[in-house]
Amino acid sequence: MSMEDIVRWLRSEHSDLNKYADRLRESATRPPRGDRQRWIAELKQRFDDFAARLRERTAREEADGYLRPVIEARPSLAAQVALLKREHDELNRIIASVGRAVHALTPGDNLLVRDCCKRIEDLLCWVERHEEHENHMVLYAFAKGAEAST
Repeated sequence: MSMEDIVRWLRSEHSDLNKYADRLRESATRPPRGDRQRWIAELKQRFDDFAARLRERTAREEADGYLRPVIEARPSLAAQVALLKREHDELNRIIASVGRAVHALTPGDNLLVRDCCKRIEDLLCWVERHEEHENHMVLYAFAKGAEAST
């Protein structure tokens, strides 16, 4: 995969995941005070959609995404690639934990609703941070690779 293909692929992946994240964030930042039955159902669906999309993406990244070409271009980045792979596992574990909490919510829960919303926001922040690290690593891998070949 060329650098241009990887950049285009990452942009598309990040943009697609951001759509799911925005929908989830919209629900998590506005829990209603009154009847929560419909809101909880919507939160569960949006969380599940986001979680499934993130799992698919991380699996693709590891299978045939940018990780292998980064190491091929810059073998010295192998430790950083390994760190990102470990973070994929950690993100999946966080998703599982938050997902259990979200799916256990009932309309009468007050503190648990706030706790789930905070945990969702934390998860979304971790994903954004992870994506920033991916972008920086790809830019570094290919920018340095380009300098070495000139």
